[in-house]
Amino acid sequence: MNKRNYLATIVYNARGADGSSDEMIPKLSEIIRQSEGEVTKVENQGNHDFIYPQSKEVTSGTYLQFEIEADAEMPLRLKEKLKLEKKVDRVLIERK
Repeated sequence: MNKRNYLATIVYNARGADGSSDEMIPKLSEIIRQSEGEVTKVENQGNHDFIYPQSKEVTSGTYLQFEIEADAEMPLRLKEKLKLEKKVDRVLIERK
């Protein structure tokens, strides 16, 4: 099966006890591995304010960018698994 390269930008809410980047990167990397993707690079892009916040309580988020090598079905599997994560606010997966 052909492997493709993807760039996944995951925005999560850093509020709470388990919200640090040091704890979220391994957790999200494991979710990507469970979705049959291979993480090749991770970049923490820091905390940014949302232009259009979805609620008044959450006006910013921490952006993590993952470079992933996987098959064509991985983005769908990954989005389904990330819907179950309470800390994940937004997900963008694009093909490189």
